[in-house]
Amino acid sequence: MNYVETKVICDVAYVPMRDSTRIAYASYRPGVGRHPTIFIYNCYNADALPFEEAKPLLDSGYAVLGANWPATGCSEGIVDHWFPNRVVGAYGAEVIEWIAEQSWSDGNVGMVGNSYSGSSQLWVAAERPPHLKAIVPTAIADGFETMGYMGGMLQPYLATWEAYTQNMHSLGMEWRISRGDIECAKVRGSARQLVKNKYFDVMREHKFKDAWWDSVDVTRAELVGRINVPTMIIGAWQDEDGGAAREGARIFSQLVPNLLHKRLLLTNGSHRTTSFWRGYPFIADEQIKFLDHWVKGVRNGIESEPAVKVFWEVSAAEGDPKKATAGWTTSHATWPEPSVQRRPYFLTADGGLSIEQASSSPKEGVRSYLYPTGVELTGSDQQFALVPYAYGVLNYRTEPLVEDMTLLGNPEIILFLSIDSGDDADVAITLKDVSPDGTVLFLQSGLHRVSFQEINEENKESEEVLHTFSRSEKLKSKDIYQVRMSLLNPFGHVVREGHSLELTIGAPNPIPHHLTASIPAGSPSINRIQHSEMHSSRIILPILPGAIAQAPAPANGTLLNQPSRKEHEFVAGGFQFINPNEF
Repeated sequence: MNYVETKVICDVAYVPMRDSTRIAYASYRPGVGRHPTIFIYNCYNADALPFEEAKPLLDSGYAVLGANWPATGCSEGIVDHWFPNRVVGAYGAEVIEWIAEQSWSDGNVGMVGNSYSGSSQLWVAAERPPHLKAIVPTAIADGFETMGYMGGMLQPYLATWEAYTQNMHSLGMEWRISRGDIECAKVRGSARQLVKNKYFDVMREHKFKDAWWDSVDVTRAELVGRINVPTMIIGAWQDEDGGAAREGARIFSQLVPNLLHKRLLLTNGSHRTTSFWRGYPFIADEQIKFLDHWVKGVRNGIESEPAVKVFWEVSAAEGDPKKATAGWTTSHATWPEPSVQRRPYFLTADGGLSIEQASSSPKEGVRSYLYPTGVELTGSDQQFALVPYAYGVLNYRTEPLVEDMTLLGNPEIILFLSIDSGDDADVAITLKDVSPDGTVLFLQSGLHRVSFQEINEENKESEEVLHTFSRSEKLKSKDIYQVRMSLLNPFGHVVREGHSLELTIGAPNPIPHHLTASIPAGSPSINRIQHSEMHSSRIILPILPGAIAQAPAPANGTLLNQPSRKEHEFVAGGFQFINPNEF
């Protein structure tokens, strides 16, 4: 079908809840017949869903309904905060059952949506509304270490997110009023719509992963383990909002006990590339195929496909995700991929990254850098072109590879670090691919606050280093600390023959470039990294044996959120490599 707005019915109204709260919605449907329905549910302005966003779903044979969470947009409600939680899930489940009762509904409802439109689906599905048939949550990143305190570091950009969301509510109200809603202006700011605590204030109050964070954490097995409908989770490796691929993969793994039909799709790209509306076209096609089978009952064979699909080296011409093509895809029975071999590459005192452990000079020794002066900016090509202050970072690079090395998963980084001043330190890691012509391509980053030492060892099967973040221990000057950490997200990448892999240790960026940023902890300090048999700093790489690139390398600038720059020579950085011509 190819619907135009004048040929569909648009309702702008309210769904009454059992407790008399009214949830604002906007819906679109063909003029006749009973239809399966796609439900979009968020804290932005789903209750002012424009026809342009409903159209691709209408054209695919669905009615569409968008609604706002309680106490957001024009929805009524009294809530403690704007985080998705059990309250959001309960109201969403009621909306689904209301949809199923409508004369235009065939009783089958699916959900789709990105970011908070994604995480809300998990809360709704955990309520088990009988008429919910499938969910497709994408770009889910809302946990302590995957959003609010990445690596244990508060992300200040979230204060701006709150202001952005309030603006979305105002725009949504204007849209609804223009379409005849006479109630919204009365609801907004009244006693019927109350948020008791500001979003950013709540996060600042809870500096540790405590019971409050547990109450909003969707990765808990007791929450996602309740989901009993087919679920497709999608995440992007380089999502600038945080650990979306990490959180999505974690949820996928914890759905194992009770869910037969689950899918995990992973790709390189940004926060929006997994969106049904703004993302890669082939990702949208995958979502429709999934919904068609489980919501419509179309026999398209998707139930027999492997559970995990990885899209490799997706390149977007002119930076437009709508013009994106994947280099190739691979399918896997589960995640993490069982055949991955985790191999250590040791950091050496001469700036190397080697399969051989440092045991003698020049590979054995100590390197030092000036903290927190070295920051690698990864927000764009223009920012990435600013090479970090050499004395504030330590760089490590492999020799050029003699064959392709395919990485799939989340590495573990183990550093032996000491400080000479202050009582804390933040570690920022960047991992890069360096081509023979000196092109340096960003792959992935990692953050960790060293005072968070305690690790949760309960989940032995996880590829992640899972810190408890429940308490911190102040550092002592000159003591050597073992720092174990993962990167912000897993990733898939082929380091081609002749290329090198480079790892950089520095400080976090204090100024949001896209979104991620944090104020470095501790004091100006000369930080030291150990390289020896006793203190073997290393990165454990997830290598897929025998796998090679299946397409030519993408052109520079076409991999979204993967900036690149040219370097003429390798600079190891730190105090051991001071250039006398600079002084």
